[in-house]
Amino acid sequence: MRRKEVRLRKAALAKRYRRKLDRAREDPPLLFVERTTLADAVAVERSGAGTRGLAGFWRGEDFYQIRRVAEVRRETDAVYYRVITDHGCFDLRRLRQMDPWTLRPIVTWELTAELDAVQVTRPF
Repeated sequence: MRRKEVRLRKAALAKRYRRKLDRAREDPPLLFVERTTLADAVAVERSGAGTRGLAGFWRGEDFYQIRRVAEVRRETDAVYYRVITDHGCFDLRRLRQMDPWTLRPIVTWELTAELDAVQVTRPF
């Protein structure tokens, strides 16, 4: 690799690191405290064609728009999403089960917990 290419690559990495550091300073870390445990079935809407993000979910007649996905945890048959919505913070679970007759996967979504978010400020 040439020296110029190495310098450009280092500059790009430094710029990316500065962006991450600025973002961390703007958004202080959140501490999530479980308020209630739930087991409600919900209908989740995806962001759009070809994207993997979540747009929101329907809980009864109310639509909760997802502002940010704070954490994602994967297990064998389930994926847990900790989301921040316009109505509060929640834990969503995506279950994938096999249909015994057709052997096709069935995906269901469940609301598992309602959370309180507390901002933790610390000096940098």
